[in-house]
Amino acid sequence: MQATLALVLCWGMGMAYGQTQILLVLSDSGGACSEVVAAMRGHFAGQNGAFEVRSIHASEFSAGRVDPTETDLIVAIGTDAMEQVSVEARVPVLNILVPRQRYESSRLRAKHDSRQYSAIYLDQPLSRQLQLIKAALPKRDAVGVLLGPASQDRLKPLQQAAREQKLGVSVEQVITEEDILPALKRLFVNAEVLLALPDPLIFNKSTAQSLLLTSYRAQIPLIAYSKSYVSAGALAAVYSTPTQIGQQAAELLLRLAQAKTLLLPPPQYPKYFSVNVNYQVARSLGLAIEDEAALLQRIKAGTERE
Repeated sequence: MQATLALVLCWGMGMAYGQTQILLVLSDSGGACSEVVAAMRGHFAGQNGAFEVRSIHASEFSAGRVDPTETDLIVAIGTDAMEQVSVEARVPVLNILVPRQRYESSRLRAKHDSRQYSAIYLDQPLSRQLQLIKAALPKRDAVGVLLGPASQDRLKPLQQAAREQKLGVSVEQVITEEDILPALKRLFVNAEVLLALPDPLIFNKSTAQSLLLTSYRAQIPLIAYSKSYVSAGALAAVYSTPTQIGQQAAELLLRLAQAKTLLLPPPQYPKYFSVNVNYQVARSLGLAIEDEAALLQRIKAGTERE
């Protein structure tokens, strides 16, 4: 542990004498990954050459080819890149565009020092998701949530966040896909709104449409965690774009460079975020929802008060 820390500090001291060498490892050559890269490079453009940034695809990554004298820090973009990098990396790694649960599993499995292996989650904080419910549906304070194997550790934080927001929360835990619809119907007895949390058992390509349709037929609006689910029929979501997460990552790396250290901060939730509303669904459910800009400002104001 001491030797590892000493090595990191040496690299951090070296940053004072030249460019910070950053290697971006991409899960995909296009899409969200390319948006993150563009945002980071754009943010670095005005830094007078403080950073030298290289990009490779995750499939090309080989820890044996990453020379510490050439690379100060790796940014793994997406879960595929995180999995490729996590086992072999010997330099600090910042993981971005990764779900919280996948990151935690990766960190524990590889037994990384938390000061060298951190993340900006793709997930939103629970408080922010609940604030969206309060802003969009101020008359509905009974929230229903399905938890599966990957999200069951969210129970206590969810209950705490709901208390802080003065919302009631009902929870059903499921173990198999066959449990989902019966559990959902039990939630609908008391819930006025359904909050979706990321869990691959509950929300996946084979279950999503059924969940959306069942909640719609029950006249229970569903608050999702991604823009794609809003397009598919959820009422609304708070989410962060790849560009927003890329900006946050760039700002974090700039702070490290200014402090002349490569010791990473603890994992963090997205700082910047957006709101998306499906107004067609809102009309079908007889709901009058404020415009997205107003909802965004309400959530930001609530965050500032916390």
